[in-house]
Amino acid sequence: MHQILYLCFAMLFLSNVVANTPNVQDLPPPYNEVSLMPYYPHGWYSNHEPIAQLIDKFQVRTIVEVGSWMGLSTIDMAQMIPGDGKVYAVDTWKGSPNEDHDPQILATLYRQFLSNMIHAQVTDKVVPIRLESTEAAKIFDAVPDLVYIDATHTYEACYADLQAWYPHVRDHGVLCGDDWAWGDRGVERAVLQFASENNLKVYGNGWFWWLEE
Repeated sequence: MHQILYLCFAMLFLSNVVANTPNVQDLPPPYNEVSLMPYYPHGWYSNHEPIAQLIDKFQVRTIVEVGSWMGLSTIDMAQMIPGDGKVYAVDTWKGSPNEDHDPQILATLYRQFLSNMIHAQVTDKVVPIRLESTEAAKIFDAVPDLVYIDATHTYEACYADLQAWYPHVRDHGVLCGDDWAWGDRGVERAVLQFASENNLKVYGNGWFWWLEE
Protein backbone atom coordinates (compact mmCIF):
# COMPACT_ATOMS: atom_id res chain seq x y z
CA MET A 1 0.00 0.00 0.00
CA HIS A 2 2.79 2.43 0.89
CA GLN A 3 4.47 1.75 -2.44
CA ILE A 4 1.24 2.44 -4.33
CA LEU A 5 0.72 5.68 -2.43
CA TYR A 6 4.26 6.77 -3.11
CA LEU A 7 3.91 6.04 -6.83
CA CYS A 8 0.78 8.19 -6.85
CA PHE A 9 2.74 10.92 -5.11
CA ALA A 10 5.46 10.67 -7.75
CA MET A 11 2.94 11.13 -10.55
CA LEU A 12 1.41 14.16 -8.85
CA PHE A 13 4.88 15.54 -8.29
CA LEU A 14 5.60 15.22 -12.01
CA SER A 15 2.78 17.58 -12.90
CA ASN A 16 4.21 20.23 -10.58
CA VAL A 17 7.88 20.13 -11.52
CA VAL A 18 7.78 20.26 -15.30
CA ALA A 19 6.66 23.89 -15.45
CA ASN A 20 9.31 24.97 -12.94
CA THR A 21 12.43 23.35 -14.41
CA PRO A 22 15.45 25.69 -14.00
CA ASN A 23 17.89 26.69 -16.73
CA VAL A 24 20.41 23.84 -16.91
CA GLN A 25 23.32 26.16 -17.73
CA ASP A 26 22.85 27.94 -14.39
CA LEU A 27 23.32 24.74 -12.38
CA PRO A 28 26.53 23.37 -10.81
CA PRO A 29 28.49 20.50 -12.40
CA PRO A 30 27.65 17.87 -13.49
CA TYR A 31 24.11 19.12 -13.95
CA ASN A 32 25.06 22.04 -16.20
CA GLU A 33 26.29 19.66 -18.90
CA VAL A 34 23.13 17.55 -19.16
CA SER A 35 20.98 17.27 -22.25
CA LEU A 36 17.76 17.28 -20.28
CA MET A 37 15.42 14.28 -20.49
CA PRO A 38 11.76 14.23 -19.40
CA TYR A 39 11.10 13.53 -15.73
CA TYR A 40 10.95 9.74 -15.24
CA PRO A 41 11.71 8.58 -11.67
CA HIS A 42 11.23 4.86 -12.28
CA GLY A 43 12.17 2.71 -9.31
CA TRP A 44 11.16 0.39 -6.49
CA TYR A 45 10.87 2.45 -3.34
CA SER A 46 8.45 2.18 -0.44
CA ASN A 47 10.60 3.34 2.47
CA HIS A 48 9.52 6.96 2.85
CA GLU A 49 7.94 6.47 6.26
CA PRO A 50 10.76 4.55 8.04
CA ILE A 51 13.43 6.81 6.54
CA ALA A 52 11.49 9.90 7.61
CA GLN A 53 11.37 8.52 11.14
CA LEU A 54 15.13 7.88 11.16
CA ILE A 55 15.86 11.35 9.75
CA ASP A 56 13.85 12.85 12.58
CA LYS A 57 15.25 10.56 15.30
CA PHE A 58 18.91 11.03 14.33
CA GLN A 59 18.63 14.68 13.20
CA VAL A 60 20.00 13.70 9.80
CA ARG A 61 21.56 16.36 7.57
CA THR A 62 24.03 14.30 5.53
CA ILE A 63 23.13 11.07 3.74
CA VAL A 64 25.05 8.60 1.60
CA GLU A 65 22.85 6.57 -0.71
CA VAL A 66 24.57 3.50 -2.14
CA GLY A 67 22.60 2.57 -5.24
CA SER A 68 20.43 5.33 -6.68
CA TRP A 69 19.13 4.07 -10.06
CA MET A 70 16.95 6.91 -11.46
CA GLY A 71 16.78 8.75 -8.16
CA LEU A 72 13.27 8.15 -6.84
CA SER A 73 14.58 7.52 -3.31
CA THR A 74 17.28 10.17 -3.76
CA ILE A 75 14.69 12.86 -4.39
CA ASP A 76 12.58 11.75 -1.46
CA MET A 77 15.50 11.88 0.98
CA ALA A 78 16.75 15.20 -0.39
CA GLN A 79 13.33 16.74 0.18
CA MET A 80 13.24 15.52 3.79
CA ILE A 81 16.58 16.90 5.01
CA PRO A 82 17.26 20.56 5.91
CA GLY A 83 18.05 23.12 3.23
CA ASP A 84 21.80 22.91 3.74
CA GLY A 85 21.81 19.09 3.88
CA LYS A 86 23.42 16.80 1.32
CA VAL A 87 22.64 13.44 -0.25
CA TYR A 88 25.70 11.81 -1.79
CA ALA A 89 24.36 9.44 -4.44
CA VAL A 90 26.86 6.64 -5.09
CA ASP A 91 26.27 4.54 -8.19
CA THR A 92 27.97 3.46 -11.40
CA TRP A 93 24.68 3.94 -13.26
CA LYS A 94 25.56 0.80 -15.21
CA GLY A 95 23.09 -1.51 -13.48
CA SER A 96 23.78 -4.43 -11.15
CA PRO A 97 25.79 -7.30 -12.67
CA ASN A 98 23.44 -9.97 -11.31
CA GLU A 99 20.25 -8.37 -12.67
CA ASP A 100 18.87 -8.08 -16.19
CA HIS A 101 18.30 -4.53 -17.39
CA ASP A 102 17.10 -3.06 -20.66
CA PRO A 103 20.23 -1.91 -22.55
CA GLN A 104 18.34 1.16 -23.78
CA ILE A 105 17.64 2.21 -20.19
CA LEU A 106 21.26 1.65 -19.15
CA ALA A 107 22.52 3.72 -22.08
CA THR A 108 20.95 6.88 -20.67
CA LEU A 109 20.60 5.92 -17.00
CA TYR A 110 23.03 8.50 -15.58
CA ARG A 111 21.61 11.23 -17.80
CA GLN A 112 18.12 10.28 -16.64
CA PHE A 113 19.20 10.44 -13.00
CA LEU A 114 20.68 13.92 -13.44
CA SER A 115 17.60 15.06 -15.35
CA ASN A 116 15.34 13.84 -12.57
CA MET A 117 17.35 15.77 -9.98
CA ILE A 118 17.02 18.90 -12.11
CA HIS A 119 13.26 18.51 -12.56
CA ALA A 120 12.86 17.87 -8.82
CA GLN A 121 14.97 20.96 -8.06
CA VAL A 122 17.29 19.18 -5.65
CA THR A 123 20.58 19.79 -7.46
CA ASP A 124 21.78 21.94 -4.55
CA LYS A 125 21.45 18.95 -2.23
CA VAL A 126 22.31 15.91 -4.36
CA VAL A 127 25.96 15.17 -5.16
CA PRO A 128 26.41 12.27 -7.62
CA ILE A 129 29.47 10.06 -7.13
CA ARG A 130 29.86 7.89 -10.22
CA LEU A 131 31.98 5.07 -8.83
CA GLU A 132 31.71 1.54 -7.51
CA SER A 133 30.56 1.67 -3.89
CA THR A 134 33.76 0.37 -2.31
CA GLU A 135 35.92 2.65 -4.48
CA ALA A 136 33.83 5.68 -3.54
CA ALA A 137 34.16 4.81 0.15
CA LYS A 138 37.96 4.90 -0.13
CA ILE A 139 37.97 8.57 -1.17
CA PHE A 140 34.87 9.82 0.66
CA ASP A 141 35.75 12.45 3.26
CA ALA A 142 32.42 13.62 4.70
CA VAL A 143 30.74 12.19 7.82
CA PRO A 144 27.21 11.03 7.02
CA ASP A 145 24.52 10.83 9.66
CA LEU A 146 22.80 8.08 7.68
CA VAL A 147 23.95 5.60 5.03
CA TYR A 148 21.26 3.93 2.93
CA ILE A 149 22.36 0.77 1.09
CA ASP A 150 20.30 -0.34 -1.89
CA ALA A 151 22.80 -1.52 -4.48
CA THR A 152 23.67 -5.06 -5.63
CA HIS A 153 21.64 -7.51 -3.55
CA THR A 154 24.05 -10.44 -3.27
CA TYR A 155 25.48 -11.45 0.10
CA GLU A 156 29.02 -10.59 -1.03
CA ALA A 157 28.16 -7.17 -2.42
CA CYS A 158 25.99 -6.13 0.51
CA TYR A 159 28.58 -7.26 3.06
CA ALA A 160 31.28 -5.33 1.17
CA ASP A 161 29.09 -2.21 1.19
CA LEU A 162 28.52 -2.54 4.93
CA GLN A 163 32.23 -2.92 5.58
CA ALA A 164 33.11 0.00 3.33
CA TRP A 165 30.62 2.55 4.65
CA TYR A 166 30.13 1.76 8.33
CA PRO A 167 33.44 3.44 9.31
CA HIS A 168 32.20 6.69 7.74
CA VAL A 169 28.97 6.92 9.74
CA ARG A 170 29.03 9.49 12.52
CA ASP A 171 29.02 8.28 16.12
CA HIS A 172 25.48 7.19 17.00
CA GLY A 173 24.42 7.53 13.37
CA VAL A 174 22.49 4.91 11.43
CA LEU A 175 23.18 2.38 8.70
CA CYS A 176 20.10 1.18 6.83
CA GLY A 177 18.89 -0.28 3.57
CA ASP A 178 16.33 -2.07 1.47
CA ASP A 179 15.58 -5.55 0.10
CA TRP A 180 15.92 -7.54 3.34
CA ALA A 181 14.29 -10.63 1.81
CA TRP A 182 15.47 -10.27 -1.79
CA GLY A 183 16.17 -13.47 -3.75
CA ASP A 184 18.24 -15.93 -1.72
CA ARG A 185 18.15 -13.51 1.24
CA GLY A 186 21.75 -12.46 0.68
CA VAL A 187 21.07 -8.99 2.08
CA GLU A 188 19.54 -10.45 5.24
CA ARG A 189 22.49 -12.80 5.76
CA ALA A 190 25.03 -10.04 5.20
CA VAL A 191 23.29 -7.62 7.56
CA LEU A 192 22.90 -10.20 10.34
CA GLN A 193 26.52 -11.27 10.08
CA PHE A 194 27.82 -7.71 10.03
CA ALA A 195 25.62 -6.71 12.97
CA SER A 196 26.85 -9.68 15.01
CA GLU A 197 30.49 -8.91 14.25
CA ASN A 198 30.11 -5.25 15.23
CA ASN A 199 27.75 -5.60 18.19
CA LEU A 200 24.95 -3.69 16.46
CA LYS A 201 21.21 -4.03 16.96
CA VAL A 202 19.16 -5.07 13.93
CA TYR A 203 15.70 -3.63 13.28
CA GLY A 204 13.31 -4.28 10.42
CA ASN A 205 10.14 -2.98 8.84
CA GLY A 206 9.08 -5.17 5.93
CA TRP A 207 11.85 -5.02 3.35
CA PHE A 208 13.53 -2.13 5.16
CA TRP A 209 16.25 -2.72 7.77
CA TRP A 210 18.51 -0.58 9.94
CA LEU A 211 21.37 -0.99 12.40
CA GLU A 212 22.00 0.96 15.59
CA GLU A 213 24.68 0.83 18.26
